Amino acid sequence: MCGIAGVWNVEKSYNVLHDLLLGLQHRGQESVGIVLEDFKMIKNKGLVSQVLSESNFLPGNSGIGHVRYSTYGSNTEIQPLIGITSKGKFAIAHNGNIPDAESRINSLVEKGSVFNSTLDTEIFLHYISLAPYSDPILSIQWAFSRISSAYSVVILGKDKLIAARDRFGFRPLFYGKYKNGYVIASEDSVLYSIGANKIVEVLPGEIVIFSDSGIEKVKYANTDVKFCSFEYIYFSRPDSNFLYGNVHRARYRMGEILFEESSMRGDIVIPILDSGFSGALGFSAASKIPIELGLMRNRYLGRSFIMPENREEIIKRKLVPIPEVIKDKEVIIIDDSIVRGTTMKQIVKMLKENGARKVKVGIHSPPVIGPCPYGIDTSRKNELIANQKSIDEILSEINADELHYLSVEGLKKAIGGDNLCLGCLNLNYPV
Repeated sequence: MCGIAGVWNVEKSYNVLHDLLLGLQHRGQESVGIVLEDFKMIKNKGLVSQVLSESNFLPGNSGIGHVRYSTYGSNTEIQPLIGITSKGKFAIAHNGNIPDAESRINSLVEKGSVFNSTLDTEIFLHYISLAPYSDPILSIQWAFSRISSAYSVVILGKDKLIAARDRFGFRPLFYGKYKNGYVIASEDSVLYSIGANKIVEVLPGEIVIFSDSGIEKVKYANTDVKFCSFEYIYFSRPDSNFLYGNVHRARYRMGEILFEESSMRGDIVIPILDSGFSGALGFSAASKIPIELGLMRNRYLGRSFIMPENREEIIKRKLVPIPEVIKDKEVIIIDDSIVRGTTMKQIVKMLKENGARKVKVGIHSPPVIGPCPYGIDTSRKNELIANQKSIDEILSEINADELHYLSVEGLKKAIGGDNLCLGCLNLNYPV
């Protein structure tokens, strides 16, 4: 999962990109990169505040940026990528995964293409260069039409900035008016936060072109919307809004429906911060069981000289129980998902060691039973605990007293529609 951003015709675009990418930091913490007009570039591993420092300031009125959580290719490689094609020089940043990237790369290499990275993002540059048109926009349109998924993309050219989504709309993308120009970001909340207005969603199968002539929109593919359900479940900011509405409200409703389906009872509800918080609020409201801060999250845990290597010790540093809250209580903990099970097992253990009489687990999404080929790192099938074990076996593995997941139908009801990708939850992959 990654975050992408763009700025067109705004003074000190470096500062604007900094603020946009800072608002998208939750989508990727491995590396940061920006390319400004005239293809001036800053890229490095680390967080936005570390890489885009005041001392690195570059002048310019337009640019694109990327924060990365690697899902394809080497994690040492950083976007945006720059390429000189037969249609001109471009910089590109991409959120998503091309599912058949390996076969596409092999085919291009066999035909004489030379790749400078292991990133699937570079495929776009090769397709643009090979397109049977001299016009850059037609070539970009042709490239997108040849790749069905999964991408939201920003491309910076010599005199244009382009934003586009695949025809399924797996990954989100928005733009808005800002000062004398425009800003683009993976989530609308980030645009609102810097003061942008007239915010519009880039539609699935649509290219939006920003130039000195204004905005031009091109529909390049028929759509079959399958928006990623995990954007609602986990990845996005609670104040973001997508196809069916606000993320916080959807998670809140997930928690309400989880109680309706499970009827779990206990003394207190404890959220696993941060993405479990909205669901816990909904569960608490529906059940009338009070919500408590029983686990404190250290939001500033980063690398240190004595950072533990094993996962158990990392979790202990990241989540700290409050014994005065949980002692002698039947605790219901609410989280967004269980992937491998190792984190939840350790949380249950910590709560019981700190005095909880019983620990019951509520997950406000269905079991994750398949990997995601569209840009989310949900591991291989044999690493997914819900793919390998039954609910009773998972309950035994994490040593909880009860375990309840939200149903797929409950999830769709909570989000408000069914034009969703649920591949990792029901193995019904759109592509």
